[in-house]
Amino acid sequence: MGLVGCLSLHRTVLLDLSGVGCVPTLLAVGAVPQPGIGLAREPTPTARLTIYNGDRTVWGMSGSDWPRADPALERIYRRLLHAYPRSYRRTHGAEIVTTLLEMAEPGRRRPRPADAWHLLASGLRHRFRLPAHRPLALIAAVLALLAGGALGAAAGSWAGVQTFAGLPPAEPARALHAQAAGLPPGTTVPVSVNLLPPDADPVPMWWGTSSTGTVWDGEQARARLAADGWQVDPLTTTDRLATGTAAPEHGFQAVRDGLRLTVTGEAGSVSTDLAPYDTGGLLPLIAAGLLTGAVTGWLIAAAVARHRSRPAALASVVTFAALFAPVWSLYDDTVMAFTLHGRADVHILTVHGRLASTHVSPPGPDWLSGLWPHTPWFTAALIGAGLLAAATTITLAAAFPARGRTPRKVTL
Repeated sequence: MGLVGCLSLHRTVLLDLSGVGCVPTLLAVGAVPQPGIGLAREPTPTARLTIYNGDRTVWGMSGSDWPRADPALERIYRRLLHAYPRSYRRTHGAEIVTTLLEMAEPGRRRPRPADAWHLLASGLRHRFRLPAHRPLALIAAVLALLAGGALGAAAGSWAGVQTFAGLPPAEPARALHAQAAGLPPGTTVPVSVNLLPPDADPVPMWWGTSSTGTVWDGEQARARLAADGWQVDPLTTTDRLATGTAAPEHGFQAVRDGLRLTVTGEAGSVSTDLAPYDTGGLLPLIAAGLLTGAVTGWLIAAAVARHRSRPAALASVVTFAALFAPVWSLYDDTVMAFTLHGRADVHILTVHGRLASTHVSPPGPDWLSGLWPHTPWFTAALIGAGLLAAATTITLAAAFPARGRTPRKVTL
C-alpha cells in the first residue's frame, strides 16, 4: 500500500509499511484518532498500537504513552498535500496526515526528504491521472494538450521578440542608409517601416532604397560601416546574368547593438533593411512555452474530467471547434520558425505573428481556408472565442459536477 495506509476509524486494521523503506512489518492499530486531529491530541488510554514482524510482537504502546505530534510537522504535511487534487484531499487528506504523523518518530519537526518527495510525486501523479474507462476523457486531454502547446508556443514567441533590440527612429535609419549607399550628407532618403512578410511576421524593420547616380562600390560601403563600429561580413556577388533577369547584385550584412543591416546594390541603386536579430533566446522560449502550455492543457482537461460534468463536456466541444483552425496554423508557424531559423535570406519567423493586425490569411489547413474571411484579427478572434469557451468549461465543471460523485469533505 506504500506510504499512505488505509487506517479506518475505531477498529483494528493492518498497515503494510514495506513499501516505504521500512522492514516488512505490520501494524495493528486500535481506536485511531478522529480525522483532522492527527496525533496532535492524545488518544484515549484504551487505545493500543502493536507492531508485528511475522508472528512475533516487536513493539507495543498504549494510549497513555502515545507520542504527541509536533504541530510544525503536521503543518508541513498539510502543505505538501496541496500537490494532490482538491477532491482527493477532501476524501483522503485526514487519513494521510494521520498515518504520516503516526509513523513519524517522536521529536521529528520536519518530514524526511523521501516522504516529502513521495507526497509530491504521488500528488502530481493524481493530478495527471484521467478517470479510468473513459476514452472521451483521454481524447479531450490530448486535444487540450495540443491546444495548450500551440498557445504556449505563441506566448513564448512573443516573449522571445521582447528580448530583441529596438529599432532606431527614422532619422538615424535614413542616415545609416545614406552611409551604406555612399550618398552625400543631407540627402533625402525615403525609408519606411515594413513587415516581411507583411501578413505573417510582427518583427519590424526599416527598409530604404535610393539611386546613387553612380556605380555603387560595395567594398567602400563595408569600409565606412566598419569604421563606424559595425561587424561587417564579406561582400557577396549574385550573378543574375545567367538568368537574363538583371545585372549582378552585390551585398553584405553588418551587425551592431542587436541590429542587422542588410545592404544590396545593383548597378546604380542600393537597398538596405535594418532589423533586430535573434540573439539566441527566441527558439528556447518557443520550446519552453510549447511544453508549459501542453502540460497546462493536460492538467486542465484532467481536472475537468474528474468532475464528470455533462454541461462542461458540451462546452468543451465548442472550445475545440473554435481552436482547431488557429492551433493548426500556430503549429505550422512553429515548424517554420525552427526549420528556417538562421537563414540569411529569411526574415525572423515567429509564431505569434498570426495574431498581428496585419495578418489576413485565414487560419487552418488549405481545405478549410475557403470558409474563413480574409480579414485582420480573425485568427485572434477565434482564439479569443476558444479561450472564453474553455473558461466556461472550467466554470461549468466546478458548478455542475455529476450527481453522486461529490467527494466526502473532511476538514484538515
